[in-house]
Amino acid sequence: MWSPRFNLQPAPLALAAMLALGTLSAAQAQTLPTVTLAIAAQPLGQALNELARQANLQLLFSPDLVAGKTAPAINAMLSVRDGLDRLLAGSGLQASIDGNAVIIKAAPKATGETATLSEITVTANGERTATSEGTGAYTTRAVTLAGTERALRDTPQSVSVVTRQQMDDKNLFTLDQVLEQSTGLTRMNRSFGSHEFLSRGNALSYLIDGMPGISDNATGWLIPDMAVYDRVEILRGSAGLIVGAGTPGGVANLVRKRPRAEAHADVTATVGSWNQRRIELDAGAPLNAAGTVRGRALVAYEDRDYFYDAAHSRMPLFYGIVEADLDAATTVRAGARRQHTVTDGYWLFGLPRYSDGATLPVRRSTSLAQDWNRHDATIGELFADLEHRFGGDWKAKVALNRTYGAFDQQAAIVRGSIAPATQQGARLYSVNYRKQDIVTTGVDANVGGSFQAWGGRHEVLLGMNASRAVTDDHAASTSPGLPFDVFHPNNTLLARPPHPAWDALPHLNEQHYGAYASTRWELRPDLHLLLGGRLSWFDKQTTGKLETDPVSRYKESREFTPYAGLVLDLDKRWSVYGSYASIFQPQSLYYTLGGQPLKPVVGDTYEAGVKGELYDGRLNVALAAFRIDKRDTAVYDEASNDDCLKWDVTGSCYRNGRPIRSTGIDADASGEVLPGWQLSSGYTYNIARGEGDETPPTVTPKHMLRVSTSYRLPGAWNHWTVGGGVSAQSGYVYRADDNPDVRFRNGGRAVWDARAAYIFNRHWSASLSIANVTDKTYWAATGELRRGNYFGEPRNIILTVRYTPAL
Repeated sequence: MWSPRFNLQPAPLALAAMLALGTLSAAQAQTLPTVTLAIAAQPLGQALNELARQANLQLLFSPDLVAGKTAPAINAMLSVRDGLDRLLAGSGLQASIDGNAVIIKAAPKATGETATLSEITVTANGERTATSEGTGAYTTRAVTLAGTERALRDTPQSVSVVTRQQMDDKNLFTLDQVLEQSTGLTRMNRSFGSHEFLSRGNALSYLIDGMPGISDNATGWLIPDMAVYDRVEILRGSAGLIVGAGTPGGVANLVRKRPRAEAHADVTATVGSWNQRRIELDAGAPLNAAGTVRGRALVAYEDRDYFYDAAHSRMPLFYGIVEADLDAATTVRAGARRQHTVTDGYWLFGLPRYSDGATLPVRRSTSLAQDWNRHDATIGELFADLEHRFGGDWKAKVALNRTYGAFDQQAAIVRGSIAPATQQGARLYSVNYRKQDIVTTGVDANVGGSFQAWGGRHEVLLGMNASRAVTDDHAASTSPGLPFDVFHPNNTLLARPPHPAWDALPHLNEQHYGAYASTRWELRPDLHLLLGGRLSWFDKQTTGKLETDPVSRYKESREFTPYAGLVLDLDKRWSVYGSYASIFQPQSLYYTLGGQPLKPVVGDTYEAGVKGELYDGRLNVALAAFRIDKRDTAVYDEASNDDCLKWDVTGSCYRNGRPIRSTGIDADASGEVLPGWQLSSGYTYNIARGEGDETPPTVTPKHMLRVSTSYRLPGAWNHWTVGGGVSAQSGYVYRADDNPDVRFRNGGRAVWDARAAYIFNRHWSASLSIANVTDKTYWAATGELRRGNYFGEPRNIILTVRYTPAL
């Protein structure tokens, strides 16, 4: 009797079934219908299981037959027979098909003798892998956030993954767009055009391939393009063990694409609203006959306008990586990335409000920028890592990264609240000139594996990392002070003034060092204790070339951030967990009116929840409750009157705030709900309260819902895929930083999107996406009375065509 496809397990009947079916000749096998396959290069056993899942087959094979064998990627419309032949090419194996059943066995020897089947077991459990490219899935079987590959169910914190497939389906070209679609995240604008994303009311930190301290201003001046990344892993909650500081918001880990085992090429062209034009070429291949050296290169170019007036940007991108197996146990990788973004009509600070907090009755296309405003930003990156696999599952890894970032900015800034009686109050306040160069170097080394002791199997990871960021900043400004009509903006009101002499030249040298340990103890087969901690050193020095530049030093030594978690397996699919982590978050970017950095944020985070891993890991679900207690968070200093504008990166002065408690729940489900139906969904409920009359300094709605879904139609309609989603959140009341007596409300919203895709043949496919289907008018970001308010994007359409040549 055949077992259901989702739950195949080894059984004594498998041997008899396999032997009986194995007597069928290939000539007797039926040819199954053509299907659309999306299978990544991976171990052969896992690839066969993925084909069986996508084609709705029942599959039997011995793990011994496929051990040590790999399979190429498939992204094409093929018959099942052709798909099997591609996966098995060169493996010495063949497939027999009988109805909806497939048997993998050794191919007959060249002498014509019949191959003898080895001992047979039945399997449908793919090997764990965090890689998402080519899987067609909205989830992964594992994440790599903590320096080792671990199942989502075994991680006692809230974790979600935005996969390559989801980024492609939703046209998520930038990190901003990825985070806006993610569970529990909101955006908050900061001064000078920068912004940050919040989780549970606290700012996210950023990693690239698990390395801390190397993604400066990831959502500020230098926003990464997502074409070079396989996935984004997002942990919500304190991440001190990973990042080096116990940031209570969490961390987003950007994981780069890697070379594939087979030759491949994809050309993707995109056109969309507001003259958006984009093209990507992604290609790679083995670089020697043995396939031990592999390479990949990606180039992209984007040119576009925006929904608001006067703005235009262009962006060339290059990414290259080479991977080599020095021997069977050692792999080295090296690569480079360069992204250059130029934005004309660059708009800082957004729209003001009426002085009583009401919104202005202006068009969504309104921009207060001058047409000569400009922002020119570059990211250059070199990276390398060496991994050695010892006996068993022990391995060691050393990774290096060096990043150069720079921007050159000139912008006329309009700000000022509008008096309802006169309809006036905004002024062309200043023309700001900023130039910044930042060089960041990071290194991480770790060793980890498992060992048997005290009746259980335990895991350990030990590591050290360090990073250094050297920043040279230049700032200057003039003050035209011209009245500005925000209801009829003139984008050519002011001729570009001569560049003044720099009036601030701060130099920053920031160094982070740390040692960390992470352990997973098997107390019982169904009960695991996770203990870890990090010892950290921070040193930031600020000097300058001018006498008026501030001089300060911020230093912390031997700060320990502990972490503990407990995971109880209820059965093979469900677990419950609890975790604790301490908070220690330096605030070296925030300065007091006296020019000194703020004291760090300190506190504790607690979380408990339940997680499920269903359908052999193809669907991950989770429900968590959390509490965050913190104190000394930076809050705007109303008494400063922006006297920090010359040298503080945020443009304002701050003070340490009173204790704040944030509580809530997270619910998350992602993966394959039914064959062909992918889902990524998350709901967050969050309440933050300050002590006394202290208002939390961040904006987090009480309710947030993020849903993305995609369904490939069955049978004769399987050329078609349809999908859509919604981003919804409740309204919130916001206190104006520039006038604490005024509070205003940003209403709730639900923004819908829809998508349809069609596969013409194995080479060509196309998709049409509509964002904000109902063309809802809403405020994407709420700021102050005088500035910082931004409309969300109106309805827009994107057409994408993809070509995959035969290689």
